[in-house]
Amino acid sequence: MTKITITLQPLRGNQFVFSSGDMLIAISLGKGLKATDSYTVTLYDEQLTLLGEARTENNAIERNRRTLKVTFSGYNVWLPGNYFILLRNSTGNILRFNFQMDEDGRIAVEKPVSCPRMSDEDVLSGYLCNHIRYWTLLSRKPGARQFKRWVVNRVKRNLLNEVRQAHSLKKLEFCNNLLIDWNASGSSGHTVTLMCALAEVEGHFRTANCESFYDTTNSRDPYEELNELFDGAVSHDDIFSPEFSEVKRRIYKFSGISVLLETNGRVIMKKVLAHLRKPENTAVFSGTSQEIDTLLEQYPSLRCMFPAGNRLVLEPYTKQDLIYSFFQSAAQANLSFSPEASEKACRMLSDAYDNGVAGNWGADEISRYVEEHLKPLHARNAICAIGGGQEERLSVEVRPEDIDDSCFRRQDSPYSRAIEELQAMVGLGEIKQSIVTLSNRTRFFVERRQLGLSSTDHAVYHTILTGNPGTGKTTVARLLGRIYHSLGLLSKGEVVCVDRKRIIGRYIGDTEENMRMILREARGNVLFIDEAYTLYTAGDEKDFGRHAVECLLDVLSMKNPDMLVVFAGYQKEMDALMSVNQGLVGRFPYKFNFPDYTADELMQIAEGMLAADKYELTQEARALLLESICKAVGAQSERFANARWVEQFVCNGIIPALADRVSSTPHVLEPSVYQRIEASDVQNASGRFNACSIELRRHHAIGFCA
Repeated sequence: MTKITITLQPLRGNQFVFSSGDMLIAISLGKGLKATDSYTVTLYDEQLTLLGEARTENNAIERNRRTLKVTFSGYNVWLPGNYFILLRNSTGNILRFNFQMDEDGRIAVEKPVSCPRMSDEDVLSGYLCNHIRYWTLLSRKPGARQFKRWVVNRVKRNLLNEVRQAHSLKKLEFCNNLLIDWNASGSSGHTVTLMCALAEVEGHFRTANCESFYDTTNSRDPYEELNELFDGAVSHDDIFSPEFSEVKRRIYKFSGISVLLETNGRVIMKKVLAHLRKPENTAVFSGTSQEIDTLLEQYPSLRCMFPAGNRLVLEPYTKQDLIYSFFQSAAQANLSFSPEASEKACRMLSDAYDNGVAGNWGADEISRYVEEHLKPLHARNAICAIGGGQEERLSVEVRPEDIDDSCFRRQDSPYSRAIEELQAMVGLGEIKQSIVTLSNRTRFFVERRQLGLSSTDHAVYHTILTGNPGTGKTTVARLLGRIYHSLGLLSKGEVVCVDRKRIIGRYIGDTEENMRMILREARGNVLFIDEAYTLYTAGDEKDFGRHAVECLLDVLSMKNPDMLVVFAGYQKEMDALMSVNQGLVGRFPYKFNFPDYTADELMQIAEGMLAADKYELTQEARALLLESICKAVGAQSERFANARWVEQFVCNGIIPALADRVSSTPHVLEPSVYQRIEASDVQNASGRFNACSIELRRHHAIGFCA
C-alpha cells in the first residue's frame, strides 16, 4: 500500500504553523505503482488553493528507489486546517491523501483514496496543472471559491466532449456566458483572472468598459469604440491557422454595466447582443448584484443566455482568505516577517475574524491596514534603530512590535469607532438611539448570514435628515456611511455631497448626464443631497429638476443599490416635497429631525473644539463665552447656524483675539501663554466679530411657501 509521511520544517525556530517554512513529503510507492513512471504531486487546501506542484520531468521530485520526496515551501504561511495531496502517474492513476494540521503543527494523514477518471482530482492534478500559470493565480484569489468550482466543472465538460468525439458523437454545446456578481466588497480583478484562465482553456479574451461605448464628443460616430471592439472578432487567420482545429473563441468581459440600464444603453445592448448570439463568442458581464438583477429585468432575453449555474458570486473572505491576502499585500509593500511576527499577525487576524471584527474585510481594508498601520510603524521603528547606531535593523523583517493590533479589537473596530463618534456628538439623543437600533438590526442579519442562517433582510435604508444648518446632519450622514460600510452594505462608505447647482443643467439632457455622473461617483457611497426640496418645482414642466428626481427614483427603487441616498433640508420644505411628489413617498423609510442646539449644548461644542487644540478657558472667560452663546441663542432667527455659529465664533473671533493679545505684549515663549484664553479675548471677539450675523440663507424652490 502506498504510504505518505509529511513533516514541517520551519525556516527558523520551532514555530511550525503560522509561519513560513518547508513541508517535506515522502511517498512510499505501493503495489501497482512503478518507480520509473513519471509522477506529478500537487498540494491543495480545502478551498482548492494550489499550494504546490512538482513533477519528475523537471526534477522537482527526488527519487530514492521506491520513494518519492518533494519539498513545498509555504504559500505565505502554513495555517491549521485541512489539506490534500494528489499523486498522479503517467497512466492517469490518481491517489488522494487527506491530512489535517493542528495549531501545534501536528499532522494526521488519512488512508489514500483512489480517484477515478474525470473526477475533481483528475482535473486538479491533470488538465489544470497543464495550464498552471493562470490556474495558480485563480486558485489563490481570495473569495473565489465559486470561480474555481466553475472552472473545474467547465474542464470536465471539455473532457466529456473529447470522449464523445473519440466515439464519433457530436459535441454537447454548453453555455459559457457568465454573470460575475462581485457584490459590495468584491474586485473585478477576480474576473480578469478568471478570463485569463478561460482564455488559456478556451480562447482569446477582450475586456471592455461599457461606459466608454458612447462618446458624445465623437460627432462622426459616438459608438466608435463599441464597433471597434467587435471588428475582426473572428478573422480569416483565426479560422485557417494551423494552430487551431476549429474557430478560436472570443471571450468578452464587460464592466460598467450600469450604463446599459440608461437611455443609450438600449442601443449599446442591441449591438452587443447581435455579436454575443454568435456561437464562437462568449460574454461575461461583471457588476454588483443589483446591477445584474436590473439588467436581467430590463433585458429578459438575456436570461436564456445566462443559465442559473453561470452566475458566480465573489464570496466574503474566509479566515484563510483574510490571512493569505494580508501577507500578499505586505509582500507587495516589500515587507517580510520574522517567525514571531508572522505568528502574531496570523493569530491577530484569526481572532479578529472569529470575533466578527474583520468579518466584512476585503482587499481594500487589508491594503489600508498595511499602508496606514503596518508600514509606517515598521518604518518608524527601523528609523529609530538606525538612529541608535543599529543600521543592521534595516535588513531585518517585520517584528512583533511593528504590528499594531488595536484596530482588530472588537471595541476598536471600524463599526464600534463610528458608533462611539456618534454617541460622542452633543445632543441628538433620540436620533442616536434610532441609528444604533437600526445598526444593531443590520449587524444581526449580517452575523446570521455568517453563521449560515437564513436572513431575508430586504430593508431599504434611504434617509431624510431635516433641521436647520449646523445641527449635525452632514456629520451624521458621514457616520452612517462608515457604519454601513463596516456592516458590508456599502462598498466604500464615503459621502458625496451635491446640491441643485451641481445637478441641474442649463440645456436639455444636461441634468440627466449630470445625474449619471453623480450616481457613478456615489456608487458604494452615501449620496447626500443638500436642500433636496429645491430639485422639484410643483407644476413647472420646464424645470429640469424633475429629470433629476426621475433618475433618483430608479436608484431608490432598487433592493440593493450599493448606495445610501440622504435628502437633507429644512423640515417644512422637505415635508412639502414629499407631499407633492408621490413617487418619493415610501422610498425613504427613515426620517430624523435635528432640533436646534440649546445654549448649554453649544457651550459643550465650543469647549470641545477648544480642548481638541489644548486651549484653556479661564473661569471669567468661560462665563463670558456662555453669556455670549445665550445671547445669540435668544436672538436667533430661523437662519441661525447653530454649531457653525459656534465654530465661526471660536475660530474667527476668539482665537484671532488671543493671537492679537499675545503678539502685542511682551511674553515668555511658554505653552501656557499660547493656551490660556482670557475674558478679554472673548469680549474682543464679541465686539469685533459680530457672530450673531452668521446665518445661512434659506433657498426656496419655486412653488414652496417660506
